[in-house]
Amino acid sequence: MIRAIIDLALRNRLLILLLVLLVTLGGVMAYQRMPKDIYPDLNAPLVNIITTCPGMASEDVERLITFPLESLMNGSPGVIRVRSESTTGESVVTVEFDWGIDIYQARQIVSGKLDIVAEQLPDSASDPVLGPVSSRMGEVFEFAVVGQGADPMELRSVADWTIRYRLLGVEGVSFVVNLGGFVRQYQVLLKPEMLHHYGISIADVKDAIEQSNRNFSGGVIRKQNQEFLIKGLGRIESLAHIENTIITARDGVPVFVKDVAQVREGAMFSTGNAGFNGQEAVSVVVQKQYGGDTLKTIENVKQFLKQIAKDIPEPIHTVPYYDQSGLITSSLRHVELSMLEAGGLVLLVILIFLVNLRASLIASLTIPFSILFALVLMYAGNVALTVMALGGLAIGIGKMAGGSVIMVENIFKFLESDTSGASPLELTARGAKEVGSYLFSANLIIVLVFLPLLTLEGIAGRMFRPTVYALVAALIGSLVMNITLQPVLMSFCFRRRSGKRRRHWFVEFATWVYVGILKLSFRLRWLVLAAAVALMVIGADRYQQLGNEFVPALDENAMIVSTAMLPETSLHESVRVGKKVEEILLSFPEVVSVCRTTGMAEESEHVHPVNHSHNMVELVPREQRQRGYEELTEAMRLELERIPGLVHMFEQPISNKLAEMLTGTEGQIAIKVFGPDLQVLDQKTREIGAVMSRLEGIADLHVEQTTGIPQILIQLDRAALGRHGIKVQEVADLIETALNGVAVTDVLETDRLTPVFLRLPEKYRQDVETIRGLLVDTPAGHRIPLTQLATIDRSEGPQTIFRESLMRRKTIVCNVVGRDVGRFVKDAEAEIARKVELPTGYLVDFGGEFESQQRTMQQLMWTMLVVALGVLVVLFASLGSLRQSLLLLLNVPMTAAGGILALYWTEQTLNVSSVIGFIALFGIALQNGVVLVGKINDLRRGGMPLHEAVIEGSTYRFRPILMTELVLILGVLPLALGTTTGSEIHRPLAVVYIGGFVAAIFFEQIVLPILYELFARIKKDRFAPA
Repeated sequence: MIRAIIDLALRNRLLILLLVLLVTLGGVMAYQRMPKDIYPDLNAPLVNIITTCPGMASEDVERLITFPLESLMNGSPGVIRVRSESTTGESVVTVEFDWGIDIYQARQIVSGKLDIVAEQLPDSASDPVLGPVSSRMGEVFEFAVVGQGADPMELRSVADWTIRYRLLGVEGVSFVVNLGGFVRQYQVLLKPEMLHHYGISIADVKDAIEQSNRNFSGGVIRKQNQEFLIKGLGRIESLAHIENTIITARDGVPVFVKDVAQVREGAMFSTGNAGFNGQEAVSVVVQKQYGGDTLKTIENVKQFLKQIAKDIPEPIHTVPYYDQSGLITSSLRHVELSMLEAGGLVLLVILIFLVNLRASLIASLTIPFSILFALVLMYAGNVALTVMALGGLAIGIGKMAGGSVIMVENIFKFLESDTSGASPLELTARGAKEVGSYLFSANLIIVLVFLPLLTLEGIAGRMFRPTVYALVAALIGSLVMNITLQPVLMSFCFRRRSGKRRRHWFVEFATWVYVGILKLSFRLRWLVLAAAVALMVIGADRYQQLGNEFVPALDENAMIVSTAMLPETSLHESVRVGKKVEEILLSFPEVVSVCRTTGMAEESEHVHPVNHSHNMVELVPREQRQRGYEELTEAMRLELERIPGLVHMFEQPISNKLAEMLTGTEGQIAIKVFGPDLQVLDQKTREIGAVMSRLEGIADLHVEQTTGIPQILIQLDRAALGRHGIKVQEVADLIETALNGVAVTDVLETDRLTPVFLRLPEKYRQDVETIRGLLVDTPAGHRIPLTQLATIDRSEGPQTIFRESLMRRKTIVCNVVGRDVGRFVKDAEAEIARKVELPTGYLVDFGGEFESQQRTMQQLMWTMLVVALGVLVVLFASLGSLRQSLLLLLNVPMTAAGGILALYWTEQTLNVSSVIGFIALFGIALQNGVVLVGKINDLRRGGMPLHEAVIEGSTYRFRPILMTELVLILGVLPLALGTTTGSEIHRPLAVVYIGGFVAAIFFEQIVLPILYELFARIKKDRFAPA
């Protein structure tokens, strides 16, 4: 088939050139239209269920709201895990679906279940609502709304109604979360003595306001040739309208709201605060749509902010502090530049070996044309242009050039050495056909090596599938160009032969040296084989010493500094300490800005108590600062440790969002402790934290503290209530209104909604004694203090209750500095098992980034096994010899040893990037072995004796094999040496490549010929050629 394609291409040379031109135009158009991002879309199919019940204690939220929702969602189709957070007044249940389920189908499944459970929830709870169709991975742009001297309430009003309301309509935006400032509301502060005087209940006031806030219609009146619409206006539009709302009448005299309450404009009770560079601010987080184009969405948001600037009153303005487009652009530029540099190095190597500019240019042309061909396939397959996809193309540069070198070099050799008088077109066809089948087999091996990676599940599949797709597309493009375009161009560019073969002094000298070394190696064959075995043994030993992690740390030119105070810390105190943290972070010259968020936004899907703060730190670009991420965070840790009672954690933004999305926890490592009793969980968590604190490499240790929150318990005395004829509901309404307040209705203004809030004044809710003195109306018309109807005591309770898979959970989170995550976890597991005794029903599990790493590595190991078996099948089909197939597979441990030693010497870790490099290395390294063994077999078929055939075949293939290996090494050298943002992702892969192919040169040029002869002499292989 390959031979027929070559003949067809040479018979239709002009058509081939036109088709290549068409592919080129298609590739350019695809590049311009493809969405671009740092990573592929890693939004997991998660559905968040948010239910609010203002003022309800976390234990009641867990029992009455969270548990029924969890129980219902567990076991639903496609659900793999359910986790939840129950805090004061809010429940967030996260339902994790299998990665293969469409997010909209997942939401439909959850919505259907909610209809069943709605009737079981407390009356005071809101209807459960689904979170946005996105996740934290969709948070791609963040900015602050600030203004020197601006009122926090005005800041929030501008952020909510001038910005957020319109920003939600911008193309690509899914959700916008505002945190900070004060939400404006109308407050109706009841006067208990006046309520008693008029004999009016709280419910009467609430009903009166609700019923006085509506427009209405009287239908239509027709008169002759006209129609008149009757429109009634009765909505509340101002404070005066609320004040003059009639509640009832006494002795014919109307009683207004202003008679029993003070009506004013005030700030809603806040559960969060934000600051930007030390001044009051509102933090605005923009989430992109599920599967949306990040760069396009960010550009749309930036354009929106420019347009809306004129509508924002002075001195308020917006300041971006997290812009993922900069990271994306920088990372893509790095990979693209590395590809250009690699292309230049490859051209130089080819020119040195071929000593012919035209042939070298033809061989090099395969790279850009193959990449353009791959872009067309990627665009057709809806694969975004990410750093991972570009990494696949960068990996393929060496392979593309390698196959091209083999084809051009062979055709060139035929054109130079022919003495039969055949035409250049015929010689081109002969040279192309001789290696065409081997190139097809070699490319097929590499494609088969990578195809199993497409079966990876979860986060690994989403992350590395584009790499595989891009590489396979590039290899297909390379093969197509090698057997069509290159023979056509060679036939055009070498119409006439010189009649005299040109001397290639460098190649001849290199070949002379190689033949001498090869002959010496045959005389010292056992020493050579011992050296090969020693290399593999050393590699196996160093493998045990390699560190491992999920993905290489990426310096994003930003960091998240999370801090936590004691659980009982108030919002006011957390803000005070948070501002001090801001000052410390801003004192570093590498820091551009700091945006602090304390607590959580209203009705947010992210439950962060008021004692938690997150500081988004914008850094000077990596190229412009001397200290990297690790050095900078270490210096910051030393400063923050001076603040007593403060726990801190440093993370990269994307890593933080990815870990929280996948496992519900922050940090590189999260130790999850499961069990039924909160007190026992708290005790065991502290014990494990003490063990962890003594481990080498521990950093940012945070033992979750969710108990010890001061509470005031009001235990109603049912006997006393019965004596006075008072219902529980009446006392509950009084307490909820007095201490928490209730939202009555909303005032619809020109462009915004302002809630109307009903509660007692501050003096009735100051302390325990004030609460005890609250007066409760009796049916007999008397007023008695609450202390006669209930016991009021101080107590402690949980702040937030975390659950996972229907079990309560507490966590210890930490980062690792100065050592790898894998070995740290092994040490931690051993120490915990030795020193911490867990009661029956309690268990420990490791989560965070480590959880994703474990799952991915297990999948990759199974994938490598499948790859090895698949390669063996292809080798046997290509060579027809099981013995020779097994011989070529010996290349795998040899090149693996080279890659391992390269990782060890450069202090890189075994991570998903380097494992992908190993898988790619195995497939590509086998290609030259197939070509070499094939040539030796051809010579033996021609009657040449075994030893002479081995020497002659090795010498004949020396130039293309060495050229191919050097091309493969130089193709990834810029990725290995890169220092800009994004280079961290591909450096381990490139290092594996370089080390592996250095070892491959030794194996293929020296060890393989020796082993071939030994295998052939030991016993004649019935599959071997005659």
